[in-house]
Amino acid sequence: MPVAINCFLEMAKSSLENNGEQWTRNAISRAYYTMYHSALLLTDGFIPTHDEDGEKLLGGVHARHAEYLCGNIAAEKHSLDINASKKVGLKLKTAHHRRVTADYNLDKKVNRIDACSTIKDAEDLQTLIADMIN
Repeated sequence: MPVAINCFLEMAKSSLENNGEQWTRNAISRAYYTMYHSALLLTDGFIPTHDEDGEKLLGGVHARHAEYLCGNIAAEKHSLDINASKKVGLKLKTAHHRRVTADYNLDKKVNRIDACSTIKDAEDLQTLIADMIN
């Protein structure tokens, strides 16, 4: 059975019911993936690999997708409100930074406030994206 986007959000929320930094890190990570997969709906899963001049874009798929949404091309190509698209891209960039810290920078402390904020951002982003699609 396929996993739905909301499964990530529910896992993020349930992670905060537990004590310990590993659960806080998991909450941030799962909330980010809620945002990432929700944002993919805006572009029908399209993530550019090359710019309009044919030059290969730097960065991984997550960074490229957020950057794509922050620019004008995504809004034009996918008939999106440009300001809403940029807002999604910026929220995605912020959450991605938190997710990288949570998943890879084990020497850095993460806190529940960031986890709660990322979950709230994921909920807000889902609402924004639903409004943009409809």
